[in-house]
Amino acid sequence: MRLSGIVGLLLALKLSEGQWRCPSLSSRPAAECSCDLPHTLRCTGDHTALQIIGRHLREQRARNKNTAISLLDCALRGVTVLTSASVQELAGVGLHGLVISSGDIRRVQQGAFVSLSSTLMALGLPNNQMPSVPTESLLRLWSLDRLDLSNNKIHNLESNSFKGIKNLTYLDISDNQLTDISPDAFKPLVKLTVLRLRGNLLKVSALGSLKEAHMLKELDLSSNALEGPLCSNTVPALSRLETLQLSDNTFASIRRGALAGLSNLTSLNLHNNQIDVLEDYAFKHLTNLTDLDLSHNEIVAVSSASLAQLFNLRRLDLSHNFLRSLSAEPLKSLQSLTELYLHDNDVSMIDDGALAQHRGLGRFTIEDNPLNCDCLMASFARWLREAHLSQADKSAAVCTTPPHLEGGLISRLSKNKLCDDNDHVEAKLKENYDFNKENTISFNEKDGEGSSLDDDSYLDKIDGLDDDVYDEELEVPSEEDLPISKSKVRLLDAWYEDEEVHLSWVVDPPSTRHYRCTGVTVSRGGGIAKHVACHRASPANILLRGLKIDPLDQYTFCLALEEMDDMDVPLSLVLGCGPPQVVRKRAPFATAVPVVVTASPGIESYRVSEVRSNVTSDGVLTVLISIMGLPQRLQNLRSQHTDMKYPFNCFVVLAVLSEGSLVAQKDTRCQSNLEVTMEGLIRGPYEVCATLSKFKREDAHPICVVPQLLEPFGSQIKASFRGLNTALIGIALCLMIVVVALICFVRKMLKKHTDFEGHRCFRPDPVQEPDSPRANYVMLTATSKL
Repeated sequence: MRLSGIVGLLLALKLSEGQWRCPSLSSRPAAECSCDLPHTLRCTGDHTALQIIGRHLREQRARNKNTAISLLDCALRGVTVLTSASVQELAGVGLHGLVISSGDIRRVQQGAFVSLSSTLMALGLPNNQMPSVPTESLLRLWSLDRLDLSNNKIHNLESNSFKGIKNLTYLDISDNQLTDISPDAFKPLVKLTVLRLRGNLLKVSALGSLKEAHMLKELDLSSNALEGPLCSNTVPALSRLETLQLSDNTFASIRRGALAGLSNLTSLNLHNNQIDVLEDYAFKHLTNLTDLDLSHNEIVAVSSASLAQLFNLRRLDLSHNFLRSLSAEPLKSLQSLTELYLHDNDVSMIDDGALAQHRGLGRFTIEDNPLNCDCLMASFARWLREAHLSQADKSAAVCTTPPHLEGGLISRLSKNKLCDDNDHVEAKLKENYDFNKENTISFNEKDGEGSSLDDDSYLDKIDGLDDDVYDEELEVPSEEDLPISKSKVRLLDAWYEDEEVHLSWVVDPPSTRHYRCTGVTVSRGGGIAKHVACHRASPANILLRGLKIDPLDQYTFCLALEEMDDMDVPLSLVLGCGPPQVVRKRAPFATAVPVVVTASPGIESYRVSEVRSNVTSDGVLTVLISIMGLPQRLQNLRSQHTDMKYPFNCFVVLAVLSEGSLVAQKDTRCQSNLEVTMEGLIRGPYEVCATLSKFKREDAHPICVVPQLLEPFGSQIKASFRGLNTALIGIALCLMIVVVALICFVRKMLKKHTDFEGHRCFRPDPVQEPDSPRANYVMLTATSKL
């Protein structure tokens, strides 16, 4: 949960921070807590942690009001289902904010937070495995103001996903797998002002649903699958929107009158797209824009009218593009400009007077450009000397050409120096200037007295560099290769749809820093690796386009990530590869409707702790089930007397579902570790659920695994044909061996000498010549028959 949103809640308590004390609560290994901010408690524990924390907080609150907690942040271990009973233990604590994450939560029970509805204003369920918005658990949270569902597995937003939380103003669904949004999904959120959709798989066609979010002021759509030109209707008309994030997408150009319906927009971020063209009057409807980020694109030139109408623009970032020159026309209408970033381009020429109207710039970057220091650069050199820039910005402007001025600071070059004949200048440089010295100029005695260069008028009287205009010179370090981080990356999931492959990675150990993908390599069956662009996506949702996946082959994916600091500057590289694996085809998630029954009181202390499953191509399902809390004596009885009746009834009910329908069920007596097999499961995908029950007909609190996807039906037919072909080939070889043996035996018998006298009825056959055509024909005929 974003702490900035909780600060207001903490201030509303009007409690003295000087008197507040962190409540002492530690019950290892079930729960362990600490405080890093006033009125904020952060805990880790197992599935019983919420009950323990709730009981302790109620007791301490009753004894001492100075230990009151406003925000509770819990990281739970081994929890896949968040039950209403566990959350109910927090009732009476007076929580305003609650964050629960385990990395494994897939389902939240209906009405789980009803007991906190009177006070809860901020709820976070980030870093879990939820496939959809837990709508039924959010009902009746009338006071809820902020909701964080980031880093889950949500695929779609339905029309009723947010019913019952109409007072919500902040919603974060970043780093999920959103591909589709219902046109009425945001209609119930009549007060929504901040919406985070970063790091999903949304395309432009899905943005039409935003038209219902009339009150939006801040919208983050970065790191999605948005592509094509940025047009007037790419984003629906949102008259109150002030900040729009569109970075890390694949927009190719910006059309005339783009984003026409966002008349109050003040900040637009198009960082890291594929923009190469800015049409004239591209931003003519964005007259209130103050911050425009076009860095890390493919812009070659900015026309005279492409930035027109941006009268209020203060910050313009064109760094990391392919600009070749800077002229005055594109900047003429930018009357309020205070920051201009042009570093890492191909700028070699700055026109005379290009920056004459912008003497008030506070930031100007031009490093990493091939600047040509000739007479046309004289106006820019004087502008640099007179501008109110930092010494670092001035020192970053250095000459690349001509060779005799390479590395020289432009701000210290006089007009005479820039316009002099090269041969004359080179001779004077050898005589008077030492580039290896930082703060002095050497003169021969015949050149005159060692005059001071503090007066600018003296610059026009000599042929030299203006090194003494400043007393100090800052060293600007050159850029070095990024170091390799010690962090590791682990591939969590890989699936494909058509010619798109979706990868989900996690960085170990976890970090609060931002990571972005710089490249992915793919090798099939251990073959030659192929590089695929990943468009600087977040590691949790990487989309690779144009890959044709063979569902029967194994693929190895390797990843390179940039670790970014708070200023979005790369710090290090994180490298890693996933194991060779078969890439599954995406299948719709099937949710089983549980049967509402009464849980057995005799087995409340036992529970299914783990379910693992595997389906072979032959249709054999193998499920491994672990049960926690089963008494050791019961296991011993089972091993010694297999036919002995249990002292109480305990069954493991295993259910196999396909698209929400039950296709198979099996009941087995309880054991700590069970292995159950089922046959005849031809088609998939399947969802495998296991639960404990006193009687076979009961089904309560199931644990389900991710739907198992069998090999496609066509692949099974191919496998059958392959087996049939192998058998036929074997039979044919055996028959051929028998026939050859029989022929050899017959020929041997024919050649054997027989002792009987000749008879006129047994006249010997004429012997054919070995080389006669007839002999060859007979041999060929025999071979053909064979």
